[in-house]
Amino acid sequence: MYIVTTCLRPTDSVREQAKRHASQYGVRFVERKKQSIEALMNHYEEGVLVFDKRRVEYTSLGTTEPFFFHPSSSVFRIKQLMRDGHDPLVDTAMLEPGDRVLDCTLGLGSDSIVMSHAIGADGRITGIESEFMTAMLVKEGLSVWVEKEEAINQAMRRIEVVHADALAYLKTRIDDSFDIVYFDPMFEKTISESVHLNPLRSLANTAPLSDELLREARRVAKKRIVLKAHFESEWFDEYGFTRFIRKSSKLHYGYIDMETDIL
Repeated sequence: MYIVTTCLRPTDSVREQAKRHASQYGVRFVERKKQSIEALMNHYEEGVLVFDKRRVEYTSLGTTEPFFFHPSSSVFRIKQLMRDGHDPLVDTAMLEPGDRVLDCTLGLGSDSIVMSHAIGADGRITGIESEFMTAMLVKEGLSVWVEKEEAINQAMRRIEVVHADALAYLKTRIDDSFDIVYFDPMFEKTISESVHLNPLRSLANTAPLSDELLREARRVAKKRIVLKAHFESEWFDEYGFTRFIRKSSKLHYGYIDMETDIL
């Protein structure tokens, strides 16, 4: 478990937000009273969740590096989209305004933010995250983080975050209930090459793709299933993805076109 507290100088709004979270999830709220995070962890022997004016961050017990949501690469990717109308993921998924998107591996939500912008206010995007702390932090972060570009803020606010196992969630959906089903599985090679994801490493679900997962995705996806993986990944060939090669990146995209798929 964990305890909830605030920044050193919280506003009434921040304090109420922290208390509301503690009540909702059944965890202890502790007044900060100028105590350090290390002191709180030592006293309560639990991780510490801190609410601030602009973000929410979590420090797990025995560590010093906090994990917090931020929109990361989605900021410049959306700006690029606004300039020239292109993004590798948006292009691979052939996203259109009004599409329904299921991100089965939400993580920090960067890809979902970009897809949310691409499908617009008439679209619907759901992000599935199996790890509770990651899902909760991203959900809170998407609601409070503010960028100068209002289009990015709107894209963040439209994302529905669901704490669930992707396979279990897919099994509850009816046929063709989403236009696009997206996978970006967190696996060791990708994590080790990204310093940016260091705080997330201990919270990541490294479960691979499976036949059952892809079978359910085929049933739920009306237009395309999209995969992002390391260029050396065997998943592209193993599961029949048409690869979109990015010569300047170690991460490639692949897709299965459901409108022409005969399996």
